[in-house]
Amino acid sequence: MTREGMDETRIGELAAAYGGDVRRWPESVRDAARAWIETHPLEAGRALFDARQTDAALFASPNPAVSMDLRDRVLASALAANLKARAGWPSLRKLLWIGGASWAAAACAGVVYGTNLGGHLAAQSQADAVLDQAMLSFDETEVLG
Repeated sequence: MTREGMDETRIGELAAAYGGDVRRWPESVRDAARAWIETHPLEAGRALFDARQTDAALFASPNPAVSMDLRDRVLASALAANLKARAGWPSLRKLLWIGGASWAAAACAGVVYGTNLGGHLAAQSQADAVLDQAMLSFDETEVLG
């Protein structure tokens, strides 16, 4: 094996698992694979050929469409076998509930803080207005003159 464990066999294994396009391979092996492919084009071509053929066939094939009849038959057979839907991820539900409660608490805290801050700002604004009016009505030239 050469460069970070890459050789024709490893490239073939990666191509079989992830396809013939190196961009779809795991990030941890992409750079080493690209370097090996650039320095060994003939071996890389052999290793990637089957994967690229499979990719082309898959991309050319139509997407399957499931009929409602098939869906109903599958559901009916599941019910007949007494199969029940999984409850899902309980931890995910709990996490979502906690997240929602956290957002609600943060919103309430923001309302309370904003209300208190607004009251203080309004009082300060009124005090400033009274002080400004008092200063304007008092003419210093009359006192000094």
